[in-house]
Amino acid sequence: MRNNIFERFYINIGAATVMLMLILSSCKKSFLEPEVKNNILETDVWSSYQNANLFLNNIYVDLPVNFLLFDVDPFDNWSDNQFPTFSWVTSRGSLTRKDYNTSNSPADGWWSTSYAVIRKCNLVLKNVEMLPDITEEQKKGMIGQAKFLRAYWYSTLLNFYGGVPLIELPLDRNTEEEIFYPRSTAEETVNFIQNELSAAADLLPNDWSGNDKGRATKGAAFALKNEVELYAGKWQDCVNTANNIFTLGLYSLAPDYGKMFVPAGESGPEVIFEVQYDGATKGHAAEVFLSPRTDPPTGIASGWGHILPTQNLIDEYEFTDGTAGNDPSRAGDPYVGRDDRFYASILYNGAPWRGDTVWTYYDPSVNYFSSYFDLNHSHQGTLTGYYFRKYLDETLTPAEANYYNKPINGTNAILFRLGEVYLNYAEAKNELGQFDADALGKLNELRARGGVPDIPAGLSQSEMRTRIRHERRIELAFEGKRYWDILRWGTAENVLNGTLKGMKITKRPGGGWSYEIVNAYGGERKFIAPRDYLFPIPQTAIDRNEKLSGQQNPGW
Repeated sequence: MRNNIFERFYINIGAATVMLMLILSSCKKSFLEPEVKNNILETDVWSSYQNANLFLNNIYVDLPVNFLLFDVDPFDNWSDNQFPTFSWVTSRGSLTRKDYNTSNSPADGWWSTSYAVIRKCNLVLKNVEMLPDITEEQKKGMIGQAKFLRAYWYSTLLNFYGGVPLIELPLDRNTEEEIFYPRSTAEETVNFIQNELSAAADLLPNDWSGNDKGRATKGAAFALKNEVELYAGKWQDCVNTANNIFTLGLYSLAPDYGKMFVPAGESGPEVIFEVQYDGATKGHAAEVFLSPRTDPPTGIASGWGHILPTQNLIDEYEFTDGTAGNDPSRAGDPYVGRDDRFYASILYNGAPWRGDTVWTYYDPSVNYFSSYFDLNHSHQGTLTGYYFRKYLDETLTPAEANYYNKPINGTNAILFRLGEVYLNYAEAKNELGQFDADALGKLNELRARGGVPDIPAGLSQSEMRTRIRHERRIELAFEGKRYWDILRWGTAENVLNGTLKGMKITKRPGGGWSYEIVNAYGGERKFIAPRDYLFPIPQTAIDRNEKLSGQQNPGW
């Protein structure tokens, strides 16, 4: 089982760099305007609200949305929901082999990255008071945003390592100030994040207007706080914060689950905090990494089909009559009458796509690039029998040239939404032994949107826990939440030891299909408990900071 939560620290936080490079990306309907100011003296950054605000904007650019959702190895690859075809990426490399140590852990970069961004936040918080032309409202907004962003990165450290050093000043080696901090406990780290986000929520507005759309809001601060409290098992705090979000009265469930994750329906009533893209001035490469290997209407091998949903996940999608997704009685026709969230998230054998049909069955005669089932990645087809649907804009024609030249996918990256808060609230209420009609109603709102029957009242706490965890996996599939869930539940050692599954489909001579669940090529997983419930503090951090000596995580 996972222990309290996290730990660790140190990066090479040197003196403030003399020159700050503020190279900002443009963003759809966003405050991140395509204004570029290079080689600004640090003293100039704090000479005006406008320059300081550009510096703050740059901190938003650091949010790790590509790692979480859209990159070549997105975070759900670390779980049992999906995995990549490429063997060289982290999730199929050292993370699976478990051949890393305290000097080369897959999480090492998060230590230095997180503290580098935290230092930027600390600079804002230190210097905002000296801005000569800032109004009180502007000051509140800047402080609230910096606290939110700092809390976000401390929560990232917490998830990877447990308790970490808590640094609230921009450290400078050229002064006599102490630059080495001891490690705080996980409890202290959680409390710090909670306090930061409470303060941020008090300062931030309910919403921003005009080009400031997309900045952190009161709801965003509460949503991050709610997630941190859930992960820490602070159940009553989690319930209270969820109620703070409900009381705002700003959010409601989107009527169409699938449209939330494509440009046609994004930025809807359910979204609490998202990073915006427009596909023109700012895009990502989801349509290359996630699309089927061959584009159905053109037959051109234009997508990579690189990230593949697993049969392990598919089995969780219920049928609309309430039958379990892996019920043997439905094995002969497994893709008819499923939860609507299945069709919004998964491309399967015979699925309609871009005005044509995706075929993922096994054809032994195929020896060229295709989307057909691939036993050993010999023709770069699907290794599981499935491709992504979620996040893909059907109006885009995938092209490798887009990835190499200019990514064009404009689907926004949702980091927090009301559906997740409903799930957090229900889980916390159940763990408190206070599960009631309100919590059940929120779960069933999500299920109604998926077209599946209500969860009945009267289940035991254990039975409801199983249902909530199931619902969470379906509702939040591919949103970068699954790995932390199985760690905090203590189930990673069960679901991440073995080989992930795929569906091998073959044509019957007389017509119809045969379905066989198989081990997916490259789907091996390994998890060493209890060691792997936390990553090791980077040895370089310990070597540089004697206050971390003897503070390594258990088992490392």
